[in-house]
Amino acid sequence: MLPKIVIAIDSFKGSLSSLEAAQSIENGLRRVLPQAEISKIPVADGGEGTIESLVAATKGKLITSEVHDPLLRPIKTNFGLSGDGQTAFIEVAKAAGLTLVEPHLRNPLQATSFGVGEQIIKAYSLGVRNFIICLGGSAVTDGGSGMLAALGARFYSEHKELKPLPEELIEVTHLDLSNLHPLVKECKFSVACDVDNPLTGPKGAAFTFGPQKGASLSDCQFLDQMLAKLGHLYEKEASLPLLSMPKTGAAGGLGAAFMAFFAVKLVSGINLVLDFLDFDSKIVGADLIITGEGSLDSQSLSGKTPIGIVNRTKKTKIPVIALAGSVTVLPTVFLHAGFLAVFSIAPGPISLEYSIQNAAELLAFQAENVANIFFNKSSNDS
Repeated sequence: MLPKIVIAIDSFKGSLSSLEAAQSIENGLRRVLPQAEISKIPVADGGEGTIESLVAATKGKLITSEVHDPLLRPIKTNFGLSGDGQTAFIEVAKAAGLTLVEPHLRNPLQATSFGVGEQIIKAYSLGVRNFIICLGGSAVTDGGSGMLAALGARFYSEHKELKPLPEELIEVTHLDLSNLHPLVKECKFSVACDVDNPLTGPKGAAFTFGPQKGASLSDCQFLDQMLAKLGHLYEKEASLPLLSMPKTGAAGGLGAAFMAFFAVKLVSGINLVLDFLDFDSKIVGADLIITGEGSLDSQSLSGKTPIGIVNRTKKTKIPVIALAGSVTVLPTVFLHAGFLAVFSIAPGPISLEYSIQNAAELLAFQAENVANIFFNKSSNDS
């Protein structure tokens, strides 16, 4: 009986997309098992590469649109559209990402999520009513005010309308939602969120993530006060205790805005992707699952793709093997987490440049080894 192998691997950043990595593994497996049933499922954990994985899996396409970056400069970026045209895949980082802002210009007091709202409106105009939003990698700490402003919300102090920028929103006293875009009520949003940080406080959006976005300690204190004011207004409108809820601090407070005003479901990034891809049904009858990512390290057990795959397959008893460019912690850490084995694809001391340039063949070679080890008896018997 021919073995069934599922390849569900994340991208190797800087070298291979998830689909390219899966193809490399298949190439290696077929050197040993040319007739095997091999299923490739491009996956990601809600971070970089997620929309590409979802587009590939649904035979969809990337949609290019012009929006404003965190400093309100016009840029061209993209989001994903599923093959049936019903679901948009949006990464916050594509319109409000830290990498869009030059290091010397990073200042969260002047950064906005306006472009995220513009992407949502563009998708809506194409007939989309279901959204998958991937938080993470943002340059903003605006509580989602920019996104809401793009959708029609208006912010006021006692005397004037305010721009949706933290440096002005410190004066905010009321919020006008009378012109909020109808899509907010008509659409469903699944939001990938892998942090539990609240909106404000020592572990809130400002103090936890502000410094990496260019904020000084005094900036973080300012931003935290601004977010507290916004949070109280959001609580009043939504009738939710947002200031005491986890995950509201994600992406500089975008989590709070989504929870307050959208028909939203917050889930872990990898589980959101696996649910959308109907992963559980696709692995039925599999003899082996191969997963992995560029590096297996101490962060890999915190919601990354490989551990998400293992956790989803524990009840099935299907063995899971992980391949990675590097394994920087003891393999026992991963074995205790449920992996059958983990392998680095590096054949020995090699440079990062060499590993990036030769990642496809290194991955194929290690997959060939896995096939020889795992299916040695069945291949000899056939």
